[in-house]
Amino acid sequence: MESLGNRWQSSVGCLINELCLLSSATTVDDERQQALDAQSHSWLDTISKLYAEPHRAYHNMTHVQDVIASLDFLLDGRDVSIGALTTNEESVLILAAFFHDVVYNPKSSTNEKDSADLFLQFAAELTKTIFSPTPKQQEEGISGDDNDGQAYTQQYVRNCKMVTQIEECIIATATHISSAESAHEMQNHTLATFLDADMSILGKDVDVYDKYAGCIRREYEFVEREMYCEKRADILESFLPLIVEAEANTSSKSAIPVKRHAFIYATEKARQQWEEQARKNLKNEIEMLRRGIIPCETQKDGSCIQEQPHCTSQL
Repeated sequence: MESLGNRWQSSVGCLINELCLLSSATTVDDERQQALDAQSHSWLDTISKLYAEPHRAYHNMTHVQDVIASLDFLLDGRDVSIGALTTNEESVLILAAFFHDVVYNPKSSTNEKDSADLFLQFAAELTKTIFSPTPKQQEEGISGDDNDGQAYTQQYVRNCKMVTQIEECIIATATHISSAESAHEMQNHTLATFLDADMSILGKDVDVYDKYAGCIRREYEFVEREMYCEKRADILESFLPLIVEAEANTSSKSAIPVKRHAFIYATEKARQQWEEQARKNLKNEIEMLRRGIIPCETQKDGSCIQEQPHCTSQL
């Protein structure tokens, strides 16, 4: 797979091209391009440092790389349920992968919004560089774009389709299952592909999945163990496809089965590749949690609490 740095640079390049369309001056001269390149490198460095925060056992740069690998798998061969995505749409997916967990505090309920806001800040800074006069232009008395002064707000950059798509992908991860179902129904192929890639870990081999489960526990080690088992099991049960019964029909007085969601994944390719295993993994972890067992749980010294052959201290 192409290096993360190269994927970042090429995707940022696509975003810059789209942002240029917001201005009457759609070309980027060499001086401005150098400034944009410096911004891009600086932001990648910032993002890498955030993903390297010590409390991240799972939501780190390895996760970003895994999401991009899953995106490549879903896009390879052009799954008919996805359709042909443009270069810009593929760049949307890559940038969403970089930013979707860039702000991650297990104690916060606003991680997705905060991550989206940081992305909007990034897009606004690029736009400011595109629109602002270069030092040479300032010497020549050029004042810059007519929108100067309010052009670089987060609201303004939302006029760029790529920006709104990336923001949508990031925000949707707060409600994965319902968002995936909606993306499938609305034929929002870009969003559906991104959500499936982000959730691909659920459908991996049991040893990979269990290590992931152990990493999640490490990120939530501040939660009392019994409470963690209960709440984690409840969350995982909400991921499983489920048929619930609606209230009795007033005319027939009979209960009507209502399908909450039929699949974990939104695209046909993800369903074929990961759906069956994901259901098995989820059911297995739920069963373990209900018995007070956390897969690949480790103590503070890194040693395993449960005897599972594939769970080592190297998580």
